[in-house]
Amino acid sequence: MKDLTIGFFLIQPMQKYFLLAFFAGLFLIPIGLHSAFAETWYPGEGLKVGDYYRYSVCFTDWHNCTPIELDFWIQNKTNDGSGYNVQFLAIDGNNVQKGHTVFGMVTPDPTYSDPNIADYTNVYRNTIIWLDAFATSDSPKDFSYPAWGRTGSVGGQSVGPIDQEQVTVQGGTYKAWVVGWHKGVDNKLWVVPSMPFPVKAVVYTDVTQGTPPPQFVVELLETGNSQTPPSFLNIVSSAIAGAGICPTDDTSAVHHSINTDTSSMIIEYRYTPAVPHQGCPVQWSLYFEQNYDPNQKIQNIQYDIYTVDDQGKKVGSVAESLGKSTLFAPVGDDFRTIIINQPPPTTHYIINVAGTGPENSVPDNTLSGLIKVDVTTAPPLVKTPEFPVSAIMIMALVVSMVILFTRFKTNFSNLKF
Repeated sequence: MKDLTIGFFLIQPMQKYFLLAFFAGLFLIPIGLHSAFAETWYPGEGLKVGDYYRYSVCFTDWHNCTPIELDFWIQNKTNDGSGYNVQFLAIDGNNVQKGHTVFGMVTPDPTYSDPNIADYTNVYRNTIIWLDAFATSDSPKDFSYPAWGRTGSVGGQSVGPIDQEQVTVQGGTYKAWVVGWHKGVDNKLWVVPSMPFPVKAVVYTDVTQGTPPPQFVVELLETGNSQTPPSFLNIVSSAIAGAGICPTDDTSAVHHSINTDTSSMIIEYRYTPAVPHQGCPVQWSLYFEQNYDPNQKIQNIQYDIYTVDDQGKKVGSVAESLGKSTLFAPVGDDFRTIIINQPPPTTHYIINVAGTGPENSVPDNTLSGLIKVDVTTAPPLVKTPEFPVSAIMIMALVVSMVILFTRFKTNFSNLKF
């Protein structure tokens, strides 16, 4: 009996240790499973030579989210292996631009772009690879983490995986992670772990009042892999107004703030160069500001930029040239590139605010008003025609033959028979 009692007391500690080990194992199982099935991602993960993508994109800083198409093909690696040579195509209405850019390896951020596509690769940088602010190859993010970082807006919201769902875009149907946040509205980017770029994104501008307009919208149109240039690259770039003629290093500018004729608001503007040539582009920055506080911009501005002759008669409209009734500045500023078509010495512009309200709606004209801006205009530049080398060689040959023929003719005339 004594032996049984001793055995009983020996078994009890063993049971205790067994139970402790059992529960410890249960506690460690989720950790082990997480390690085994952890799924990480960053923009550009899995990108390889031959991959191509076609996207529909809009970006608030590019003509206020007018949709454009951005396509690119990973041609090969750079000579030093630090990036990818990429053929890039932008279809922007009637303007088509194709060129070469270089994507980095840590993140597929363009490190070089041909000048004619630089504006479009900047749109790509601020939309398609927007998440590289939170995840890179040096710091990939796990889909099990609730927060990847914070937005740069006031009171920055926590950005991270919030759901998984099936999403259908023109480029296919995918099971995706939804990465995003909520601030007034849902901001979402649909990420497929096996793909280097999101298949869809809808992100809104951070505004203090009213309905927030889109900051950018992205949709995958097509993807694949090809060792030869995809068919969408079989296109020629549109001619660029003033290309090879207009100066690109003129950083002079004119900057003013003027109250509208109705005192409804202040319109601050800046254009460069200060004295543009007829036929050359002018870059405009416009800011629509409160009278009582120029630092506070007025949202949802519907406006247009008219060109008028010396008698004030309208001869052109930027909105009409784009097939629109008005231009739209959702957060109270806008940036435009306009070709100077009027002859020197002055081009007359009217910046006319029709009112406020959502895009494509009838504007509330309470804040309507206009300002006049006269731009000193220089004569058009004329490109010196380049004489082909082949033509020069032919002319030189002709001249040489004429000289030789003249000399031989003289010698023949002196011969006596």
